[in-house]
Amino acid sequence: MTTTDERFTAVPDHWKAATGAQLERGLGTALSVLHDARVVDNVALHYDRDSNYAGATFLDIDPVDPYAITSGDLLSLTLLGVKAEPQAVRRLLEMTATNREIRGLLTEEHLPLDADLMVADNDTLVAMASLHETLKRALSLDRTQNKNPWVTAAKLCARKRPDLFPVRDTVVCDLLGLRVTRHNYEVDWQVYRHIIQNDEVRTRLDEIIDEVQTRDGVNVGHVNRRLRHLDVALWMHGRRS
Repeated sequence: MTTTDERFTAVPDHWKAATGAQLERGLGTALSVLHDARVVDNVALHYDRDSNYAGATFLDIDPVDPYAITSGDLLSLTLLGVKAEPQAVRRLLEMTATNREIRGLLTEEHLPLDADLMVADNDTLVAMASLHETLKRALSLDRTQNKNPWVTAAKLCARKRPDLFPVRDTVVCDLLGLRVTRHNYEVDWQVYRHIIQNDEVRTRLDEIIDEVQTRDGVNVGHVNRRLRHLDVALWMHGRRS
């Protein structure tokens, strides 16, 4: 088990702190999935270009701009089974106040490209929350009563900073024991951070990707995107189980 600097285990004062039980259940589940006999096949299938899974295309499809929302970002959402509605598309792509706000939140000053959830401190978590909340507002339709498109916002955040934001959805949150809190990114991110900080998790992810890459037709994209590969392993396990 990795011993980490307390800056990278702390949470902002106003946040709901994950319990020790939630952290350990999430870690235990992740390790169980990563050591499952089917994990290499599952991950390889997701990254197989002849399959109907998103694979590396989710991050690679053009246009890619880490500092602004693009049509490629919105197309990538459809690969994961969600979409932005026309009203939201205009807010995100046209030079609106929302567009300018998001550009500001995606600067190197706020969310640098090398930011990593494994070493996310309080300032990083607050910056992540600002982007997530802004995207949720942008994706919410004006006349919708229950405005909480958290899954779509989570996936769009993950496209912009894949080393920082996990691709949260009901499948993975339920698998990790976060059914009750799955609308609460504060707890979810702490659990994911705890998982990705673990030495055994990172070593096992590298082993899985090394084996997956030997298979024909498979494209994992960036081999060191451990958080992305963890998401894939968890989601495929949850769906195929």
